[in-house]
Amino acid sequence: MTDELPFPESLCHRCIHVRIVRSGRGSGFVMCQEPTLPKYGPQPVRICRGFTPKPA
Repeated sequence: MTDELPFPESLCHRCIHVRIVRSGRGSGFVMCQEPTLPKYGPQPVRICRGFTPKPA
């Protein structure tokens, strides 16, 4: 399994709503936990209406 982030340039990685889901084979998927947005939207995300920055 790899610790590498999928789509590292995505805005999602700086958002509180992100969850990285790993498959049994080690693939990573970016899942959005903001209920008004698609769970697995197209990546990389550059602009998002639900973006909430993670605290520093």
